Amino acid sequence: ELDTLGWSQHQIAGDLGVSQAAVSKLLKRAEQRVLRALMDTVERQKVRQHHRLEHQYAEATRAWEASKADTQRKRQRRTQGGSGRGAGTTVAEVVTEDQHGDPRYLELARRVLADQRKLWGLEVVPPLDVRLRDPYDDLSEEAIHEGAAASQASPGRDGGGRRTRHWDRWRRGGHRIGAANGGGP
Repeated sequence: ELDTLGWSQHQIAGDLGVSQAAVSKLLKRAEQRVLRALMDTVERQKVRQHHRLEHQYAEATRAWEASKADTQRKRQRRTQGGSGRGAGTTVAEVVTEDQHGDPRYLELARRVLADQRKLWGLEVVPPLDVRLRDPYDDLSEEAIHEGAAASQASPGRDGGGRRTRHWDRWRRGGHRIGAANGGGP
């Protein structure tokens, strides 16, 4: 209580006649009790929310199934008679139509499932980086110019048939200058 009023642990210890370490332990125990109670409350709320979402999912799937059921409609029509005035007859028809289901119910069911995954922490997926990587990003401007000069002067090998340092640098960047010029692997 005194802690919530802004008292320091030393002030509380002086008021209660105990050491500051004892006050620290008491406050820590009290905080842990409150934290456990809050965590319990949160878990109970999650369970309640889960049950409500389960009900919504069941209703959405029931509505989806009902929306797929065939429908019947009754209609009356007057037919034209052959001879004379008013010779037509009234015909009553029952028409059955196939239904394909209302996709809004499926979308609702899908959203409910997404909410449940979120509620239980099952949607923790690391983001995937799909950006294209420029192979020249790791090279300095100077290295790019050196590589270009080396590819024009030599097919990627020195006079003794060994690869040049420019070749190795460019190859690490994902380019095969020597292969493009007829040399190299």
